[in-house]
Amino acid sequence: MGTSYSSTHPGHVRQNNEDSFYANDKRGLWIVCDGMGGHQEGNFASHLVTDIFEKMQMFGTFEERIEAIISQIYNIHLILKKKAQMAGTDAVIGTTIVLLYIEGEKGISIHAGDSRCYLLRDERLSLVTVDHAKEIKTHAGMRKVLTNALSAPGELSLEVKKFRVYKRDVYLLCTDGLYDNLTTPFIQKMLGSLSLATAIDSLMLSVLSKKADDNLTAVIVEI
Repeated sequence: MGTSYSSTHPGHVRQNNEDSFYANDKRGLWIVCDGMGGHQEGNFASHLVTDIFEKMQMFGTFEERIEAIISQIYNIHLILKKKAQMAGTDAVIGTTIVLLYIEGEKGISIHAGDSRCYLLRDERLSLVTVDHAKEIKTHAGMRKVLTNALSAPGELSLEVKKFRVYKRDVYLLCTDGLYDNLTTPFIQKMLGSLSLATAIDSLMLSVLSKKADDNLTAVIVEI
């Protein structure tokens, strides 16, 4: 299966960490979430995802497990929507999600939002996911806005990608607090040239040596 290494940090600006992650090598299931809506709401939303999947049991074939995972994500989306409605019309209680599930040579990524899944294969780094976000112009300059996430306005649309998994594949799941502050060549170098236990420390410390104005979370999975 896979061996994973995980790390999260609130950064230097925000007092609370709205990120959450779940890593279970035996189950072949890894999740990273970036909560939205302020420290209490964002923290609740991201941890609701990881807490539910930690307790969730999965049975049946690979395809049946995927269906159960997707169904559970939509259930969480509805729970967060209802909580936001009860809190008031302007309340935001949501989260991004990027999920990696692997069974043997079969793998799948499921995501909504701008948390990412990278793949390092044969010394080449590529993106498995495509950000659900866009840049908009405001009086304060350009700002990134999510176009899709759990409990975000509009309909939830999960992006699901199935792929074959190879030995020595390395996957990186992370929030924008990590990748926004690192270059793609640097990420590739760290994942390809170090032990992954050292690599995750190097990635985190590289961001933390700068302004680190957002929460940052990373999960590295080595097949």
